[in-house]
Formats: sequence, structure tokens, C-alpha cells
Amino acid sequence: MLVHFEVPADLQPEVEARLSYAFRLFCAIYGHTPSVGTKPAQHCDVTIRYLNESARNSTADAETVWLCRGYRGRDRRQPAPAPLRFQRQGLSTVLHYEPQGDESPDWLGEIFEWVSCADEYSVSERDRIGRPLYRATYAGRHSLDMRVPYAALAMRGLQQEICRVLPRASANPQAPEGVKGHVVIPTHDVDYFPLSRVHTVNRLARNAVISCLIGDGPMLALRQAGHAIRVALGAKDDPLDQINALAAEEQNQGFSASYYFLVRNAHRLDARYSLETPGVVESMRWLLARGMEIGLHGSFTSLDALGGLEDEADAIQRRGISPQGSRQHWLHFTLERLIPAIESAGLQYDASIGWSTRVGFRAGACFAFPPYDFAKERPANFLELPLIVMDQALHAPDGGEEQRFQEAAQVLAASRELGWGGVTLLWHPAAFGSGWLAPEIGKVFWRLAADRLCRNDQWMPSLHFLELARERFVQAGLLSNTAQTRVIEMSLQEASHQAAAEVTA
Repeated sequence: MLVHFEVPADLQPEVEARLSYAFRLFCAIYGHTPSVGTKPAQHCDVTIRYLNESARNSTADAETVWLCRGYRGRDRRQPAPAPLRFQRQGLSTVLHYEPQGDESPDWLGEIFEWVSCADEYSVSERDRIGRPLYRATYAGRHSLDMRVPYAALAMRGLQQEICRVLPRASANPQAPEGVKGHVVIPTHDVDYFPLSRVHTVNRLARNAVISCLIGDGPMLALRQAGHAIRVALGAKDDPLDQINALAAEEQNQGFSASYYFLVRNAHRLDARYSLETPGVVESMRWLLARGMEIGLHGSFTSLDALGGLEDEADAIQRRGISPQGSRQHWLHFTLERLIPAIESAGLQYDASIGWSTRVGFRAGACFAFPPYDFAKERPANFLELPLIVMDQALHAPDGGEEQRFQEAAQVLAASRELGWGGVTLLWHPAAFGSGWLAPEIGKVFWRLAADRLCRNDQWMPSLHFLELARERFVQAGLLSNTAQTRVIEMSLQEASHQAAAEVTA
């Protein structure tokens, strides 16, 4: 379906760029063909226009969606307007901009406010890691339930308006060809790699102390202390080294995942291994041979210097492995640094926008999207795959598995209801085996994996998702026809065959 966005002639260039971005993103998710211009378009199915005084006093044109003119450009350091409760036609959400009377909200402005994370640029309060304090964010200041994907609700609101003037239009987002259901991307950040018996004992002992003080209580601490004693006495099994067992079980259950490896140890908050650590590159190749994807886990300081993330991607590339995406270690980033760094490194995607302490939709999005680059007033030339559940964010005061499972299942259900996905889950390999987190957390991952079979979920690696979905964003005018990749694009299947040959050799 061809949808035209008629841009008001008096719109400021930066506002036009932002609203056009939101419109194209809406079209990419719902499967519409977008058209943008200051004049009416011929042969389009629906036109989206902003209300003006003459339009308010005239009869609405057929097959035209009229939006109130709410969004106004502002300095990036200025917070977003406070949210307003809105409920109409079965849609319950919050708005940044209040419509008058029965006018339609400025759905494009709402989409942009959420997906661009515009308010986050105004947040100066940071935690000890350098991340925005949740209480200072838009969601924290206004006590919003971020298990709700508000950007997706804004898209639904706009599609409802389209269906009202064009009843034959589908009410739901239309997935790209090859996407059968709702896509979930299981990912694993490799923050632990076995170095020595002493290193393992020290790590387990430290985890026991943390669990006793702030973790899941004395039972987990005793279990970890017991692991430390057994390893110290010569036990060969390392409860923190779960990479091979995890990948083997994923393969056994019929799905693949993305594994992100660190390259260097340049900061006390980095992992203790590097690319030069014996066995690391071999582990990457072993995973590739089993159909898994290898990505880059940007080190704690990777964004501190120009070209830092690019250097880390190059380091993996020199080992014959081509990372196409990344996630920042500790989710330590600012959007101002992250966006140009990903583009400079020539990566196709990032998976950093999420929270480590809570589940939900940090950008209000249950779909992939190119982040908006305020410095250049354009979409970035890569896709962001939202992180909606991290293992350590699953809180259960009673230590219960069921409560944790329901917490994760709830956000997946919200994503599934409003779209075709492209969201990521993060379980660190060390989260399995009770050497770091409660064993119930590992069980939740496998329950979610089993649940996919009756929920119409497709679990796949990030790169596989991009192979299916990227062209949709190209057609919408959000990504360039040629990906800014560092090497000739290699499919996951080709990478697997190559790695298998190297492992065999």
C-alpha cells in the first residue's frame, strides 16, 4: 500500500527530517510503501497530513489521515514534555503532545520521541558505570511502565487512523518475506573465559561474597563457595565456563544464537581475557561451525577514542572472522558516541539499547530500527536490535523461577502482540551452572526457548534476522542500498561452513 506523507511547507528542515524518519520507520514496520513530499501525491492509497486552520474548518478529504501538529523541535539537552494519559478506540497509552478535542494525536511526533531516545540526551545523572540513572530518565521521572512498547502503540494508533479511512487496510504490521511469526534473537555476551584454576576459584569466591551481600541470598552463596572449593581441590568442571554446553543445547533444541566476544582487557571493568588468550579464537570458530554467530562485545573504553570500536572489530577480522554487529560491555555508552562508532566500524547492527537492571523497552520499540543521528539529522546506517530482557534484570525476592519466567514472558508477549519482532534477549554463558546467578535464571531461558514452539516465535541469530529484514528498511528509505560493511557480506551458513572446515583442519 502506497502511503504519502505531505510535509507542511513551513516545517523547519530538522523537524521535517525527524518526522519523515518516523514516517518511514512506521512504513518499514507495517509494510507500506512510503512517499514523502510537500505536494499531494498521485495514485497513493492514503495521505497523511497535518491539520491547519483551513483544514479544521472544512470537511476532511477522503482517504486522508489528519494529525494534530504537536511535535516541536528543541535543543537535545532540553527534556521531553511530561506524558499525558490517552485512551481512545481501545488504545491506551501516554502522549508527549496533547491533541485538541477529537483530533488525532501527532503519532509521527510520538514515534520519533520514543525511538530517537531524545529525552536521554538531557539526562546528566549517571551511575558508577556511566550509564543514565534510571530515576533520571523519562521513564523514571514519570514512573512509566516500560514493559509497554510505547513507540509500537503510537504506530498502532496511526494504523488505526489509516484503517478508519481505508477499511481494506490490514490492522497489523506486515512482516518481511521469510519472517514467519515473531522474531526473538537470543544473544550471549562472553564476559567470562577460563584462564586458570586460580582465576576460577577467585571469581567463584568473589561471586559468593556478592551473592551473600546483595544477590540471591545465602543458599546461592553457599553453592558458589562449594564450587570454589571443588575447583581448588582439582575438579575439572568449571561452573562458569558454559559456552560449549550452552551452544550444544541450543543446537539440540533447533535454534542458533549470537555470541559477543571482547577483544581487549584495557580497563578494570573489562573481562580478564583478550583475543590473545589461548583458546578464545578457537572457541569462536567452534561456535561458528555449529551455526552460531560471532559478534563484537565493545570493551569498556571502546568508545573513548576515535576509531576504538573499529580497531576492535579489525582485530577479530584479522583472525578471519567477520563480526557484523556488536553490543557494548556493561551497556556503557552514550548515543552521541555509539552511533558514529558503529558506522565508522562498518557494522550492520548494534544491540546495546536496553537496561541491565530491569526488563522492558528502553526506546519504546519492540522492533528493529536505525537510530536517529541528531548530529547529522538523519537515520544511522545500521539497525538497532532492542535489548528487552537481560538475565540479571530478572528480579524475584523469593528466588522463584516462576516469577522470573513471567517477568520475561510478559515483555515478549507485549512485543508479539504489536509486531513481528527483532528484539534481543541476553543470557551470559556464565548465567548457567549457578556459578554466578541463581540456577532458576538459566532455567527461565530454556523455558522461554521451549515456549517459542507454541507462541509462534522464531529464534535466530542477529545476522540471520538482518538477512531477512534489512531490505525492508532499505525500501523505506532508511538504510542505504549498500551496507557499510568492512568485508563482503557473508551469510551465517557460509560462515558456518568455513569455520567447520578450519576446525576440522
